[in-house]
Amino acid sequence: MERLTQEVLVLREKVAIAESQVQEATGNRRQQLLLMLEGLVAERNRLNEALQAERQLYSSLVKFHAHPDSAARDHTLQVELEGVQELRGQLEEALGRSLERLSRLETQGALGGGEQERVRALPQHAS
Repeated sequence: MERLTQEVLVLREKVAIAESQVQEATGNRRQQLLLMLEGLVAERNRLNEALQAERQLYSSLVKFHAHPDSAARDHTLQVELEGVQELRGQLEEALGRSLERLSRLETQGALGGGEQERVRALPQHAS
């Protein structure tokens, strides 16, 4: 009887250790996912800023197009177009990184539906 009691106590201790290891691993995973989520939010903010700059450039181009023709206008138009192309490239790269991070978050998944739903519910960048 004592031997069985001792074995039960040892098994309980092993179960407690295993549970604490699982909780620690879950906490580490949750921390990693939260850091990735913070990165996504920061990336989304940078995308919004770049998108706003692109809108301002476009607005500037539209206003500029209304002015009479001149050599200065053509040069300025070329400079503005190059700026738009550069911003577009930055937006595409940032969007690619964000989609990759989001995909990694979704595939790492198994924290439970609640956290995944919050990731999916992040506000999208302004369009």
